Amino acid sequence: MPLLPISTTRTSTPLTTQRLLFQLNNDQLAIQRQYDQLSTGQRVLRLGDDPAAANRAISLHRGIDQSNQLVRNATSTRSFYQAADDSLANIDDALIQARAVAVQGAQNVISDDERAALAASIQQSINAVFSAGNSMFRDHELTGGFLNPGESFNFDGNDIVFSGKGAIGRTDIGFGKPVDINVNANGTLGANAVLVEGKPLNASLDHETRLVDLRKGLGVVPGQIKLSGGGNFVDVDLRSAATIGDVADVLSTVVLDGRKLSATLTDDGIRIEYSDGLAGTLAIEDGIGSTMARDLSIKNPGGVIAPPVIGDRLSPRVTKATKISDLAGGLGVDLSAGLQIKQGDRTFTINFDGAEDLSDVLIAINRSDADVKAELDESGGRIVLRSLRSGVDYSIGENGGQTAAALGIRSADGDTKLTSIGRGRGMTLNSNGPDLTISRPDGRVIQLDLDGTETINDVINRIRNHPDNQDTRRILVNLNDIGNGIQLKAPPGANKLTVRQIGISDAGTRLGLIPTGKSENTGGVVGSVDTIIGTDYATRDAGGALDTLLRLKSAVATGDGNEIERLQAKIDVDLDRASRTRGQVGVWTQTLDQLKATTESRVIQLKGQLSDEVDADLTTVISELSQRQVALEASMRVIGQTSQMTVLNYL
Repeated sequence: MPLLPISTTRTSTPLTTQRLLFQLNNDQLAIQRQYDQLSTGQRVLRLGDDPAAANRAISLHRGIDQSNQLVRNATSTRSFYQAADDSLANIDDALIQARAVAVQGAQNVISDDERAALAASIQQSINAVFSAGNSMFRDHELTGGFLNPGESFNFDGNDIVFSGKGAIGRTDIGFGKPVDINVNANGTLGANAVLVEGKPLNASLDHETRLVDLRKGLGVVPGQIKLSGGGNFVDVDLRSAATIGDVADVLSTVVLDGRKLSATLTDDGIRIEYSDGLAGTLAIEDGIGSTMARDLSIKNPGGVIAPPVIGDRLSPRVTKATKISDLAGGLGVDLSAGLQIKQGDRTFTINFDGAEDLSDVLIAINRSDADVKAELDESGGRIVLRSLRSGVDYSIGENGGQTAAALGIRSADGDTKLTSIGRGRGMTLNSNGPDLTISRPDGRVIQLDLDGTETINDVINRIRNHPDNQDTRRILVNLNDIGNGIQLKAPPGANKLTVRQIGISDAGTRLGLIPTGKSENTGGVVGSVDTIIGTDYATRDAGGALDTLLRLKSAVATGDGNEIERLQAKIDVDLDRASRTRGQVGVWTQTLDQLKATTESRVIQLKGQLSDEVDADLTTVISELSQRQVALEASMRVIGQTSQMTVLNYL
């Protein structure tokens, strides 16, 4: 190493001493740096050692830390997957066992004690599925919702009530998007199943309809439009508009060639014309970079279409803020009568007093004591009801009005398919001759051949339009005013209003007009008319594996072969759902392992690059250390020689 030059010119002794001490200190610091590199194995210990390498090292450290976190996430997630797979395996085993018991229970030659034993075996399957549904891992529910604070399933007498959530935990494992950590009860057990998927509510426009809700949720982006009455174009800035009412208000202030515009809203669009009502030219185009006129369907280049210019089919999306008065295409719906929810042997009446928008409707249903959950499917513009109690029948009907039908959630209406009644078994009809007869109180018999009917409305119309039912004493047929079912009314007479099913036909039973196990049903005088009030012809199962098992236990205990046969098919569906979910977890695990291995390889590569940037080459360090020690020794010798010199050396 070079020494600091010793001045050969005349210098003072203090200056010479200072220069020599600086050289000595510099050599000692250099040696200390070499010792630090030997002890730590790193060449760059501080930013000043190599700023460029240090900057690259910081970036590499950041990448290593991020990759290590992804590996930790993957390890944690895999443990969740393993726990979920164990629970799903228990569910599969329980359903397979129940399926085998159902086959034995369908036999007619077993004793009551054997049926009781089979029912006890199904109870074990119920307990196993119940336990798996409430399984926890690291203080989180595996199937009942990631954020659920307690058990998702609870026994309430002979029923099971679901109180879990549908929350799914997600984490980042380097997949490009967060991956699910857990499964939910609906996808695994079919719990919280859709009970009723309502009909579209068909909202209309009003002044407060947001632009983002138009075009079935695609929205309209505010921008600039240009208008002309045949002369120069006038630019109208609508970028601050939030609602369709804002658009109409701004356009109504525009004056073209001395003529004021008028913009009004229709049920499904906007109408633009001159306020004087006279004809003329009205050109509407988009401004630069804007598509607002096109999206509102009011674009009219060159004024080809004479005013009024009508932008229709804006189709506002139904949201929780949609007003009740805007439903049914702007006609509004009458909710004053409320609706009924039948749940097993209990009936709940839901009142909507004071409801102004759909959020009020959902709140009223969810705050009732009925074990249902009401949601709004904004993509379809409909109300969806989910079941929360397994083991009971559900029915959503009227309470003396048309509220349930108006909201699209009546579970048994005129559009109900005949193939769906009788819990999906449909009706058995005679190959020849009538399937059903209705004897009027005046003695006239109406014979009904139901061949070719597809819906409840078809059956009702066939009764109404029957040639023998067109006089003043005709039978009136409608859906029940209270609850669900079909009601028959006729003026009283010498006989009773009677419904009979003929031959092998079970149409009367399936339509709810004849009690199960009987072939006829007679009415009674209610007020001034002879009346038969039918029962619900399309009750709904709660759905899900637990509901199926609870029903199967009851069917096996009572020896109901038809019900057992129906439930066997449902168990197959439940088993397929659970197995499919388990397979999905397996795919997740395989993908996770691959991503984890890739991330671990990336960590090794990053650490290698970091080593190239900051690690010391021991051979080089030792060589430089030897040179620094030689330089230090030379500096000390020069200092020793210089310190011994006096003025006598120059005489």
